[in-house]
Amino acid sequence: MLLVLAHFLALLAAPVGATISVLVLAKAAGRLIRWRSATDDSSWMVDLPMGGLLWQIGSAFVRALGAFGAARAVFALFAISPTLYVAAAVVLMLLAWDVLQLRFVNGPSLSPPAQVVSGLRRKIGVGLVASSAAALLFSHT
Repeated sequence: MLLVLAHFLALLAAPVGATISVLVLAKAAGRLIRWRSATDDSSWMVDLPMGGLLWQIGSAFVRALGAFGAARAVFALFAISPTLYVAAAVVLMLLAWDVLQLRFVNGPSLSPPAQVVSGLRRKIGVGLVASSAAALLFSHT
């Protein structure tokens, strides 16, 4: 039962760790933009530009390390060694995150420029490589 709980919590912690790690990296790099409403201060949004190849590589590795670090922390909390099942699930979760982002941008109501579509496709490949590398570290520690 403890093993199932650890797996469940690790899969919940992984996207949280991935999101927090990318936001911290973006804030440290000065790439996180917070837009406020011109009429009042009650509404706002956060923008993170896609960036070039180096930014995509760096943020993909930080995202993967954040996701697997959060999952690893859960396993350490329960004093259980991480499993390949969670490693594979987190890789697939991060891959689905990127693929769904591309599908959203290519939706019927949007027509993005070719550079955006190309950048998102590149991000899928870079994210898969980064996630796979982090999964190897995750499963062998």
